[in-house]
Amino acid sequence: MGGRSFKLLLLHAFLLILLSAHLSPALGFISGVGVGDANNIRCIEGERQALLEFKKGLVDDYGRLSSWQSGDENKNCCNWEGVRCSNLTGHVLELHLSAYPNDGVGRIKSFRGMISSSLLELPYLTFLDLSGNDFNQSYIPKFIGSLSNLKHLDLTYANLSGPIPHHLQNLSHLQLLYLGWNHWKNIENLEWLSHLSSIEDLDLSFTNLSVANDWLEVVSRLPKLKSLILQFCDLSPMSLSSFPRFNDSKSFASLKSLYLPENQLVHIPKSIGNICTLRELTLWSNHLNGQLVELITNLSGCAKDSLEILELSYNQITGSLPNFATFPSLKEIDLSMNKLNGTLPKSIENLYKLEALSVSSNFLVGVISESLFSNLSKLRYLHLSNNSLSLEFSFDWVPPFQLNEIQLTSCNLGPRFPNWILTQRNVSFLEISNINISDTIPAEWLADLPPTLKILDLSNNHIYGRLPNVSTKGLNDLSKIDWSANSLEGPLPHFPTNLTFLNLSKNQFLGSISSLCKINGQLLAYLDLSNNRLSGRLPNCFMQWPKLVVLNLAGNHFFGEVPSSLGSLSMLNSLSLNNNNFSGNLPSSLRNCSSLIVMDMRNNRFSGNVPAWIGERLPSLIFLSLRSNMFNGSLPLHLCWLKDLQILDLSLNEISGTIPQCLNNFTAMAQKINYIVEELIPPLYDGGIMQIVWDSVMVELKRNEYEYHGTNLGLLKIINLSSNKLIGKLPSEIFSLLDLISLNVSRNNLIGEIPQMIGQLKQLESLDLSSNQFSGEIPSSISEMSFLEFLDLSYNNLSGKIPSGTQLQGFDASYFVGNRALCGLPLIQKCPGEETPSRSEATTKDNEENEDELRQWFFVGTGCGFAIGFWGVCSSLVLKRSWRHAYFLLLDNMKDWIYVTITVNIARLQRKIQRQG
Repeated sequence: MGGRSFKLLLLHAFLLILLSAHLSPALGFISGVGVGDANNIRCIEGERQALLEFKKGLVDDYGRLSSWQSGDENKNCCNWEGVRCSNLTGHVLELHLSAYPNDGVGRIKSFRGMISSSLLELPYLTFLDLSGNDFNQSYIPKFIGSLSNLKHLDLTYANLSGPIPHHLQNLSHLQLLYLGWNHWKNIENLEWLSHLSSIEDLDLSFTNLSVANDWLEVVSRLPKLKSLILQFCDLSPMSLSSFPRFNDSKSFASLKSLYLPENQLVHIPKSIGNICTLRELTLWSNHLNGQLVELITNLSGCAKDSLEILELSYNQITGSLPNFATFPSLKEIDLSMNKLNGTLPKSIENLYKLEALSVSSNFLVGVISESLFSNLSKLRYLHLSNNSLSLEFSFDWVPPFQLNEIQLTSCNLGPRFPNWILTQRNVSFLEISNINISDTIPAEWLADLPPTLKILDLSNNHIYGRLPNVSTKGLNDLSKIDWSANSLEGPLPHFPTNLTFLNLSKNQFLGSISSLCKINGQLLAYLDLSNNRLSGRLPNCFMQWPKLVVLNLAGNHFFGEVPSSLGSLSMLNSLSLNNNNFSGNLPSSLRNCSSLIVMDMRNNRFSGNVPAWIGERLPSLIFLSLRSNMFNGSLPLHLCWLKDLQILDLSLNEISGTIPQCLNNFTAMAQKINYIVEELIPPLYDGGIMQIVWDSVMVELKRNEYEYHGTNLGLLKIINLSSNKLIGKLPSEIFSLLDLISLNVSRNNLIGEIPQMIGQLKQLESLDLSSNQFSGEIPSSISEMSFLEFLDLSYNNLSGKIPSGTQLQGFDASYFVGNRALCGLPLIQKCPGEETPSRSEATTKDNEENEDELRQWFFVGTGCGFAIGFWGVCSSLVLKRSWRHAYFLLLDNMKDWIYVTITVNIARLQRKIQRQG
């Protein structure tokens, strides 16, 4: 018995070894870099060669596969980057080759190239992740369908194209299939998907399924499906109308997460409420409409007990919030960006498991007391921004929760700084802009900010007083500070070194900005100190901010020359130094800021020639203002290289010479190209959310200054060269800028006639040629400018008659004065040989003519009426004897009645006179 037992034991051991070789993928016996002890595991030579062949198909720009060597130095492929092997057999089981972040601004370490068929030499491969790489819109290789042991296939964001190969249906063990965010074409059906009976997680996002009418039927019959992700799949409004009625147990039997955002869905079918396993329903950014109460009622089946996440934001849902007490398992509620009204229901206080509440950007009203949150100890995310809500808590209230995100913009929390916020030590996003605070910031809080803090936004309040230094201890993640539009004063405090975004504009800060040089983490991308009382020379430390995109120092009291280190900002898109006292030449180092889109230097004391390098080295400029400085010399021809320029303002300088004839190279002013500057200036990826970095600029138009924001700024096409010393003629090439809306060359020394071609500027709204020496007649084509709202031709040497037309005669006469030989309306001066009656005389003459004509027609009408009436009556009496007898009898009776009446009245009158006598 002992020998037999020993033989059985050896047999079992042998079978276990054989079985483990086949089952190790399922059992997860893997090793590799950072996992287990891979030193004792040797990979299979054939599989090693297959990996080296696979590497040949990839372009490794970042050297991620440097450990994949063909020599003996690192021969064990189980130690290679991204490779996981079986601890028992050494077979390659997993390839983790997805792209991953390279740095803090979103760059990734990705591969390029192709997917090599050498993967077929890895027969035990169960896990393949190539997501985030760039395969140049190539097709999924058909051989992928032959990797029969695959359980995990992730090709998300891999820049693949073409049809999805039906060979994938052969992957019968597949549990996770992520094909989202590629460029699939010709998706007519998903029949192949019905063969993947083991699938649990499916992602086909960004796949056009508008033609694949079987998608719902197919996915609902996948027995083990737990997570369905179909984001941005062009699902039609009625695509859920055929949602399964769940008459059998085969439809969505295991579904836990239904993720269908960014489609065209308009309703929630009641049958979704019958998915008893459903935990997450995400339908944000669809076309859902109607009353929220009705939509929620459709979820009142067995799903109401299991539902944990309800995400319906960015829709058109109306009505009040429902009674959430019927959904006891809810952990996350997101109803933001809808049209909801009413108040927050008291039932929220009974959602003991609630972790996230977001109802921002609706029309909610009312007062919220601390009792609403008394039971919400698990709450982590509170988003109530952009409603008409008032949070009235007692000053010493200590919440039962510790929030990670607080977003209460435009709610009412003031006037005192909300003390309960000081108790939140895990907060990462704190956005309490425009909440009516009229108080100081607690110094002890600024000295000990939560170490988790990433975003601190206190803008648009009435916070006053001096700021102590912001603690830099442990605040490695703090990236955004926005304290703009308050009443803060005093010198600038010290800030954490790793900031990306700093906005202190519209306050009363004063003194130097040298302390900002300590922000040396080389991450700063947005700096706005505009409209304060800051002064002194700029520190020469801009080289510490190589990623700066927006720099706004406008509206302060800075002076001196601009430091050369400003030229090290190669990523700078917007530079605003206007309304200061800077002097000297523009530093030539600015030519290195080749990404500049907006350059606003107006209202300073810069001098010297307008630099030619502006046109040579700043090709992306859209807005250029050097207005109100002391620039001199002639205009460089290189400015004409700025083909994208839409606003050029060089007014109020001492520029001489002629206007360049090459201005027709401003092609953006000649075509309907309306840049949206917010799109040209990239937003910052900061703390997990996109931060719009564009502000606004002031533009002189029709002799007034207007503030334009990025979106509207792109609609303007303006040239302003006024108040200089320009000479010569107005070049005809300027009239090829057909989309120009404002042209101002006033207060110069320009001569010659105004070209007839000026009428080509059909979009022109403002034209100012005043205070020059233009001569000749006003071209008649000006009267054809139907959009012209402002015109000034005063103080020139123009002559002749002002062209007739509703546009020109509607302008005030003051816009034509100072031209001695100019005549005609709206001027009083008549043109020679022209007897034009005054308006009052012309009106009187017209009235008299109308009266004469009326009198003539009156007599004509009376004569005709008399003739017709007379002969109509007389002819009847002649022809009808009975009428004639009746007529004369009537006359006799009337004669007798009149005689008797007169006689009686005379007798009464005589008696009355006698009695009075």
